[in-house]
Amino acid sequence: MKHRHPHNPNLTLIEGTEWNGLPLLPKHSPYIEPYLERTLETMKRAVDRYRRTTAIRFDLRIPADALEPDSNVISRFFESLQAKVNAHQLRKARQGQRVRSCELRYVWVREQNSSHHRHYHCCILLNGDAYRYLGAFSRNDDREEGKMVAAENMAGRIRSAWCSALRLTWTDGQGLVHFPPKRIYHIDVNSTEVLGQYVDLFRRLSYFAKASTKCYGDGSNSFGCSRR
Repeated sequence: MKHRHPHNPNLTLIEGTEWNGLPLLPKHSPYIEPYLERTLETMKRAVDRYRRTTAIRFDLRIPADALEPDSNVISRFFESLQAKVNAHQLRKARQGQRVRSCELRYVWVREQNSSHHRHYHCCILLNGDAYRYLGAFSRNDDREEGKMVAAENMAGRIRSAWCSALRLTWTDGQGLVHFPPKRIYHIDVNSTEVLGQYVDLFRRLSYFAKASTKCYGDGSNSFGCSRR
């Protein structure tokens, strides 16, 4: 069953726990259909480009005592993260190591429930031959000239990029990224389990398309994804 979103008639809502033969997370109906479509398209582009794809799920938070950041903060985050990935690849090349290209793809949603500030749910999709693991994230600080800095792994890059987007120091901002228990997904086109891998990730990301807790009417987007 489909109907228009009461707060945004440009969006179509669907009811149920399945969409186009793909499962949706239960208990979160209705879902915004265009968000499901764009999520699936982003996944397809990632897997078409990289036959082995790594997906990493995480949340980005705003300091409770800070002002609400401008609407470009999420764009700054992904730009910073891509720059950090590029810099890592360049360092590997200079060290004579094999380098595999990695164009960042992503899906994000901005929500607010009982918290003071809005928060972001994110998923990035990477070349699985270049990046397969998140790395240690519970204690991923290193020291550089007497200062605490991000560890050289993907968790550290994500945290550092969010600090950069918020214009915070590592000390003030590194605790604002949350990695949930189930945070890594792998899709391998050559695997006999590829369909199940694909379905599992889409089911998880269907949460991003739930209609509740979205923000409308302030001129800012509540959902976004990479364009390529």
